[in-house]
Amino acid sequence: MLLLAVVGFRLFPQRDVTVLNNGQAYNVSATFDTEREAVAAADVQVNPGDRVLYATSGNHASIAIERARDVVVAVDGQRLSVRTQATTIGGALAEAGIDLHPGDAVLLNGTLTTPRAPLIAATSGGDSGLTSVAAFQSAQKLPIEVDVRRARLVTVLVDPMPVTIDTAAMSVRDVLAQLGITVREGDLVQPPLDATVTANMTVRLAKARSVNVTLNGKAQVLYTQAATVADVLKVLGVTLQPGDLVSMPQDAPVTNGMTLSIGTTTTTDEVVTEALPPPVVYESDPTMAPGQVRTIDGVPGSRTAHYTVTYKNGAEASRAIVPGSLVVTQPIPTRKIVGSKPATSNAAAAAPASAATGSTAPVADTSGAAPQGKLTLHVYATWYTAAQGAWAPGSPNWGKTYTGAIVGHGICATDPNVIPMGTHFYVPGYGECLAADIGGGIKGYSIDLGFPESVGSNAPWNTGYVDITILD
Repeated sequence: MLLLAVVGFRLFPQRDVTVLNNGQAYNVSATFDTEREAVAAADVQVNPGDRVLYATSGNHASIAIERARDVVVAVDGQRLSVRTQATTIGGALAEAGIDLHPGDAVLLNGTLTTPRAPLIAATSGGDSGLTSVAAFQSAQKLPIEVDVRRARLVTVLVDPMPVTIDTAAMSVRDVLAQLGITVREGDLVQPPLDATVTANMTVRLAKARSVNVTLNGKAQVLYTQAATVADVLKVLGVTLQPGDLVSMPQDAPVTNGMTLSIGTTTTTDEVVTEALPPPVVYESDPTMAPGQVRTIDGVPGSRTAHYTVTYKNGAEASRAIVPGSLVVTQPIPTRKIVGSKPATSNAAAAAPASAATGSTAPVADTSGAAPQGKLTLHVYATWYTAAQGAWAPGSPNWGKTYTGAIVGHGICATDPNVIPMGTHFYVPGYGECLAADIGGGIKGYSIDLGFPESVGSNAPWNTGYVDITILD
């Protein structure tokens, strides 16, 4: 027996075998039946459909086990199980005896794919390249389900041209998307977009028409199934009243790209609040020096009223105040307190430089009796005509003042911080004057008396100080 063992060992020497299984390698030894002994020694189970590949070189052998994969195929309402060595989805389907038709869709574990895609499930770690042993083993263990959705014949009528398609789309929306048809608001689709596709289904798509509508002056684009202008008015919620305007007859058919103008009469209620500026009142204070002014600011008032406003074609046609709706909050006047303490210096002291052209005599003509007023101011008075203005003769603005009035007798320039625009005052030797203009040289207690252009350079006024009376 010992002799037989020694002879057998020499005739059948032991071999080193590498067994590759699921990405892992096992090194074992075998003597007689290398393939079977090595697989058994590596404790590897060979299942039906698995493929064992054997190679040898001298005293070393390699065995690789290609595992078949379990694939569940859902098709035509049935679920089939198959173990396959195929590497692509199409190969697995071929081994299962399933033919694909034009338009059929193939899904691998619920994801749309193609028959040429690899027959391997994605790993949970996202290692789609299977660059590690762990990823390979994980992918091998994941279930593989192939879903074959058969194409069905669907006819789509588009205004009303028919288009036929073999499609595996599940919904009407997907069918239209597959055809490259965009459905926008106003389009009519029957059955609805979410309806499930069935064989020989007919889908009707009525495209909305584009209408350029100008309603009461506001332009908009309307996508609508309206057949006539009257239908467009209904879509817009417009009920025509006597006097309303429509650019086309109501029974005119709607065409794509048409232009329609509509003008209606509408009435609305509006609340308007207006600010009331505080007026200016003048007071004298005998304890303050002449020329000194103290201002106490007033408070603006307000005027609120409800109006009924009628619009025609977007433009205001009439406005009427609602009786009893007017609410007025009176402003608190601004007080200008002017010093009136008797002067101790000569009134004919040096005068400020005049900004106007005229005589420079130091004493004003004070002939005539001054009317009674609220306040008397001591000011320096010059005179001017349109020729001293900024505009040349022939200009539309020739002779116009700051307020728009024309320079002439009775129009004067003042500093509005001392004598506000619109103030009436009396000038001895000149008469009543309206503060309606300003001037670059008229600052503080200075005034410029207006004269018509006919006086030329000889106005009946002597430039100098004068006491004027504020009338309002």
